[in-house]
Amino acid sequence: MTRWLPRDLWIVVIGMVLLYTGLSFIWPFNMIYMTQELGMSTTDASLVLLINSGVGIVSSIIGGLIFDRFSGFISLTIGTVILVFSTASLCFFHGFPFFMWNLWAVGIAMGMVFSGLYAAAGLTHPTGGRTGFNAIYVAQNIGVAVGPLLAGLLAKQGMSHVYIGSFVFAVYFFFFFHKIDWKSEKVTADTKHRKKGTKREFPTNLALWSFVLLLLTYLLCQLPHVQWQSNLSTYMTEIKGVTASEYGNLWSLNGALIVLGQLILIPVVSRFKKYLLAQIYIGIFLFILSFVVAMNASVYSGFVLGMIFLTLGEMFAWPAIPTIAYQLAPKGAAGLYQGLVNGMATAARMLAPFVGAIVVQNLGGIKALFIGAFILLGCALISITLQQILQKKDQQEKAAMKVSVNQGE
Repeated sequence: MTRWLPRDLWIVVIGMVLLYTGLSFIWPFNMIYMTQELGMSTTDASLVLLINSGVGIVSSIIGGLIFDRFSGFISLTIGTVILVFSTASLCFFHGFPFFMWNLWAVGIAMGMVFSGLYAAAGLTHPTGGRTGFNAIYVAQNIGVAVGPLLAGLLAKQGMSHVYIGSFVFAVYFFFFFHKIDWKSEKVTADTKHRKKGTKREFPTNLALWSFVLLLLTYLLCQLPHVQWQSNLSTYMTEIKGVTASEYGNLWSLNGALIVLGQLILIPVVSRFKKYLLAQIYIGIFLFILSFVVAMNASVYSGFVLGMIFLTLGEMFAWPAIPTIAYQLAPKGAAGLYQGLVNGMATAARMLAPFVGAIVVQNLGGIKALFIGAFILLGCALISITLQQILQKKDQQEKAAMKVSVNQGE
């Protein structure tokens, strides 16, 4: 089992599968449940989900700080305990307003747990490289593929059964992540985890601005990407005649490509795994190509091709972002940096549907949405280029300073 990945990283990966499978029992039904079962308006239900994303962003950062200040074990324990209790509460209390409170508690828990698992993926890999982040990226998509399928079967028995299923997976995860050897040499000595008695490092101004540009790049890429899940879904189903079933199949294709495509992509990426900038460039150009195809698609097969390009793009770009963040993190700040990366993705998912709807309704319809996506992705290319320039300059200055210190001795 440890042939390709270290033992502890395998635990992180399997834990992520359990976590995302359990989470995927809940999220597909949230809007439907609130509007059809609880009688809430679409606006009110959207506000509930907006707040849920907001608390997730804050808890991602808090979880990262706890990870760095104390330990990954503590941050994941706190997050998982909240998750277990909130999913258990959902099993019994899913009427109004208890459903909202429990859902927000789940959002708090997931923010803390996600930031902890991403930091653990870097810490449990010998080099903290792309391999670990790619592994948990694939794990997420396995969970997303399996969860809704199982939840759909349980939903026929009633929503309480769906929440029971989510609770069971939360309990499994609670006991599973304890198997990580948090006191191993890899976690405490050979990694960036803050050790007792050591002084905390702070980033240089160049490194800090480099990280800000990385977060900006991620936001600029995620905002268009999420349009495929929100405003483009309306465009496809209401204007282009794509059925709801066909649209759902696009995301099934997305998940299948991510999991099965690793057989092809891993050998390709391994040839230039040190060139993270090239991987992000490729990802962004594939995103652009997906929107070009979607904009000109008149039949369903066109959107299928667009989804293939979109999926290939995220397979190149998404794992590279947290990898660079891990490289930029000073000692004792791996959790915070991964929490901020996770928070940025959550912010994009929160803002994108709303911003896209404003563009479509007030700035020229669906054509304006496509133009806006191209502008954002073009800005992402500029942002990641500047980020890499600053990162290299910072590395050069640190190397020169180290040589100067050694000569002085």
